Amino acid sequence: MSSAIAWGRPPVRPGRTHDAVLVVPGIMGTELYEAETGRLLWGMSKAAEYAARWDLEKGMDALAFTEEERAGRLGRVVPGRLLRTPAWMPLTDGFEPYTLLVNRLRTAVVHPDAVAEFGYDWRLPVTHNAKLLAEKLDRHLTAWRAHPDCVRARAGAPDQRPARIVLVAHSMGGLLTAALSLIPGAVDDVRAVLTIGTPFHGAVKAMEMLNTGRGMLGLPAKNLSRLARTLPGLHDLLPSYRCLVSGDDVVALTPGDVESTGGDRELARDSFALHARLERAVLPGHRIVEGTAQSTTQSLRIRDGMVEALHLGFDRHDDDELLRDEIGRLVEIDHGGDGTVYRYSTTHGEVDTYPVAQQHAALAVTTSVLDFAHGLLVGERRGARLGGTDVGLDTPDRVPLGTAFDVVVRTEQDPAWVSCVVEDAEIVGPQEPVRRPLLAPVPGAEGLLSDRVLLGEAGLYRVKVGGGSDPVTRLVMVA
Repeated sequence: MSSAIAWGRPPVRPGRTHDAVLVVPGIMGTELYEAETGRLLWGMSKAAEYAARWDLEKGMDALAFTEEERAGRLGRVVPGRLLRTPAWMPLTDGFEPYTLLVNRLRTAVVHPDAVAEFGYDWRLPVTHNAKLLAEKLDRHLTAWRAHPDCVRARAGAPDQRPARIVLVAHSMGGLLTAALSLIPGAVDDVRAVLTIGTPFHGAVKAMEMLNTGRGMLGLPAKNLSRLARTLPGLHDLLPSYRCLVSGDDVVALTPGDVESTGGDRELARDSFALHARLERAVLPGHRIVEGTAQSTTQSLRIRDGMVEALHLGFDRHDDDELLRDEIGRLVEIDHGGDGTVYRYSTTHGEVDTYPVAQQHAALAVTTSVLDFAHGLLVGERRGARLGGTDVGLDTPDRVPLGTAFDVVVRTEQDPAWVSCVVEDAEIVGPQEPVRRPLLAPVPGAEGLLSDRVLLGEAGLYRVKVGGGSDPVTRLVMVA
């Protein structure tokens, strides 16, 4: 009698895999604790706690990388779970929790234990965390292969092969998986990798974070830059592609450029060396989801130590030389991205990319991306385009209480088909919208819709604009 009949049910249910899954979050995507006291340093449950800490002089300094940690004496800060509630930081569109992603992946495996999370101290260098990822991968796969449900499912699988592992990585998590592939033997048991919004070539946003405290942008921005310039992990997100506009040319950043704007020369040097090594990384069964249609900084100028971030890129010939017009001027073009990562920074070698119109933080919880991840696990290949029609969304990241702000939408759709709601981001599950902005065409600006919104209470809010199969979302802190 076969094992399937003996157990009275098929060992592998339709649409399920007996492989394991490991979810690797992005920067700021893991709770962090102070080891000595157990105090929660990142991953607070209430939006008001983020607002209070960023608004407090040196309120985030407990997360700063110390000289002792830089010397290799780690352990002061320890990672916990992946984010369970939305988080917020200046100069970003916030950070969405990974609960929806993890829960959806569990519907594609034969037992929930097949899906594990890799929480890590995102302050540390990518290479350090890649080694820990290799250890976690080995432990998780070994435990899963011995799991009774895995043993039964393998016996009923057509080829009865041992379980392998699929890595699903968001943002910086994709850099960890790329660095993982440079460790001998570390990806031998990896069946496939899905990277979502990963800045394989870095992001100008990292330069903005290092530099923003030099401007007159208030205490949160100063706290951000003071923290950012200590963090090896954030320096590992520096743009490695040619992004610095210098005269009539565009060149790559140097460690000196980073230092001149407030960053750390040594950490910048290590970052650029890392990106050079990652160019030759090969990930098994790699698929890339990239965010599109959002206003994204793609290049920059440096003037007197200040970063001027530019929402434009430059066309290139096939040989990577910059394209110029008939009188020798650089050809400028807005390639867009996900609001944080420039679209073509997510590319890696000859790997296929799948575009979705969405903001960076929301990519990992977007329905079509969850469908794509599910399909990759169970052997389906979804369509080459995700996320419906292109809709771009702009809002401020932080608004003082009592101040109205503009919701600006870029779309070629009929305004009657574009809806907008504002929700309380701290409420999980269905809810009545806090506001329903009425988007109207902006006079003299083709393709732009807007409305002014005033929110009466402090908190973290999610602005959602629909026009396709998935709403485009941004988090806004009212503080």
